[in-house]
Amino acid sequence: MKIFKGVAIFSIMILACAVSLDAYGETFPVGAFLPMTGAGAHIGRVMSQGALTAVDQINDEGGIKGYKFKLTITDFKNVDVNLAVTGLRKMIDVDKIPVVLAAYSPTTLACQPICAKAGVLMVNGGAYSPKLMDKPFLYTIRLAQNQMVPPMLKFLWDKGVRKIGLLYVSDPSAIVPVNDFIKPTWTKWGGKIVADEPHQSGITDLNANLARIKAGNPDAIVNYSTGESIAYGIKQAREMGMNMPIVISDWMANYQTITGKTSNKTFNCVDYFDPNNPDEYTQRFVKGYGKKWKDPVDFFAANYYDAVMIFAELMKRVGAKGGNPMNGTQLEKAIWDNPSFKSVYGGELKLKKDGSVAKQMVIFEIVDGKQVVAQKVAGE
Repeated sequence: MKIFKGVAIFSIMILACAVSLDAYGETFPVGAFLPMTGAGAHIGRVMSQGALTAVDQINDEGGIKGYKFKLTITDFKNVDVNLAVTGLRKMIDVDKIPVVLAAYSPTTLACQPICAKAGVLMVNGGAYSPKLMDKPFLYTIRLAQNQMVPPMLKFLWDKGVRKIGLLYVSDPSAIVPVNDFIKPTWTKWGGKIVADEPHQSGITDLNANLARIKAGNPDAIVNYSTGESIAYGIKQAREMGMNMPIVISDWMANYQTITGKTSNKTFNCVDYFDPNNPDEYTQRFVKGYGKKWKDPVDFFAANYYDAVMIFAELMKRVGAKGGNPMNGTQLEKAIWDNPSFKSVYGGELKLKKDGSVAKQMVIFEIVDGKQVVAQKVAGE
């Protein structure tokens, strides 16, 4: 089976930055498919750094049940589903992974049937499509769009917005919330959608889409793009003179290098991770991350740290019953011993039977490149 050059190079990087595992007993291999190069590289890097922070802390404390953790990453670049699937099959067949970290809706949906058949437990901390729900062996610890869309739309409505223009990536992460939640909810309330502009993943020139949106004279823009397309969509809208509120699906610190001051009056609804939370468990993560990485800690890093720690807790549960911690099916069943897990969000996160999560969410406003809490929203 062909191993892609980028995957091989990144595997070497992972081995170089982690403590050698040769001196330990058995290895617990954690797989991951992430965007390590291409338009979403910054997101993939932050996700991997969150996971590696957990791996290092677990290994520094002696591992779990005699196992040391090792992270192996497949790079799916610009949401290349074939790369994700090929890499996953290699990790299952060669690395014998019992668990895998998932990201992005198209790749996660493509890999889920393979994992279910192989008995590999999946935890996704980045994708948010409602299509990820009710899938065997797949659990999502990021809030889904069907959870975040209603409070975000209500926030706009309460600010007097009645006409919106839609700009979004043409994959399930955006198509589903746009068609199933945004359009029906907004029109039911009596609002108007003046433009509907899907676009290809990874593009940076959105001027044609935005020109059509501008022609509709919206009160706000809903920008459900991904990666740097989000930032270019903000910047190019402002350059066209559209100074109304813009709702986005994600905000990453590196977007500010693209947007500059044009990011002001931008809002997003997302999992509420507060790096200043004094909770001891939260600060253990924040300080450990800060010592190891240059990127600012954010909710993506927090989610993938939590995901690895969930695997560790499940291993303890399976081992305590005399089971096999390397068996993904046994790990999956152990979730229901207690579906609540300690979280760096403070307190616990709770997995639900449909594979979604109950967490606090928040509406942030971007002010001079910083996320400022505009409104806290209940997680249910």
